Order: sequence, then structure tokens, then C-alpha cells
Amino acid sequence: MGTYNNGVLGSFSGKVGTVVGSQWRGKQVMRSVPTASKKAPSAAQLQQRAKFSFALRFLNPIKGLLSITFGDNTGSKTPFNNALSYHLKEAITVTDTGFELLYSKVLIGMGGLCGISNAVVTHSNPTTLSLTWQNNSNEGLAYPNDSLIVIAYAPQLEAFEFFIECSLRELSQCELVFPEHFQGHTLQLWATFNNATKVLSATSTYLGAVVL
Repeated sequence: MGTYNNGVLGSFSGKVGTVVGSQWRGKQVMRSVPTASKKAPSAAQLQQRAKFSFALRFLNPIKGLLSITFGDNTGSKTPFNNALSYHLKEAITVTDTGFELLYSKVLIGMGGLCGISNAVVTHSNPTTLSLTWQNNSNEGLAYPNDSLIVIAYAPQLEAFEFFIECSLRELSQCELVFPEHFQGHTLQLWATFNNATKVLSATSTYLGAVVL
């Protein structure tokens, strides 16, 4: 793929001969038309494709969040593509029956802000969890008004619950109220912070598994 400057006729999009023109992240780009392979995919290629699909099935529901919390938007890859690359390499393992997520390695945020410190999750009532942490404001890149983001995932339901801007770093506590259909299920929990201008995030912390 290559970039180009507009000529006298301006930019173009679509297929022209063996070249395809399009716009990507504000740039005019050209790439050659891919040629179809006549070779049958190898077992390793099939496994990688299946792993890719497995990762997308987990990450797509939180794509909008990852576009804000996973790195910045200045490189050649989008934040979501960075998240996808990370999880393919670090957070998915091959099993006898397919693939498995390593929940302790899943990240819902990556960045330079300080993460949550000494987090503790307890039950408040059948559908509510209480999250507390140590206020580490003004220690390195940690600000009192950083917004807390918590994500819960119920594997049996294949469902997420989002708690966006549910508290501030300086408040040191948050109540997480779940819909009733999550009751009785095991939840995987992660937390991250986002700064007031939404340009810096913390590398997220795995809070563990909790049965609601």
C-alpha cells in the first residue's frame, strides 16, 4: 500500500486496472488488487483464521471503548487494531477444543496514566458489587478527576456490562449495579482510568472473577 498526492484530476476511489484507490485515516492510498490463491490453506493458516475470528467475537462489542482507551491514534494502526494484535499474541491460548481467553491478560485500556491501586471487590447485595481502591492522585500521571471505567464480562452469557465514568480516582469507591439476568453468573472484571480530556488512559487492571 502506498500514499499519493492529488493530481490535476484530484483523488480517486475504486478500482482502476490492477490498482485500488481509497482514503484511509485522512490519506489517499493505493494498493494493488489482491490475487486469489489457488493453494488450499494450511492447517496453521486455518487455525490463525479461527483465532482471529475468536478474538473479534470477544472484542467487537467493546470496540467503541477500545478506540478511546487503547493507546493513541497517531500511529499507522488504529487503537482497535492495536488491541486486536495484543490479544491475538498475549491473551488467547489454544486448547484441545479450540481457543480460550486468558482473562488475567485481557486489557480494556493501555496507556501512560497510573492504573487503579489496591482495588478490592465485595458484594453489596445480590445484583450490586462494591469496588474500592486507594486514591493515588498526583502520584506520577494520576489526577483526582480521572474517570473510572469498569467492564464486566459474563462468559456463560457472552455478554458485557459497561460502567463508563462511574466514579473518579479521588473518590476511591464505586457501586456497580447489574441487571438481574447477570445474577448467579461468574463475572470477569477489569478497570481502567481515562483522563478528563479523553486522550490518556491507564493500562487496565484485572480485578478477578466474581460470582454475582
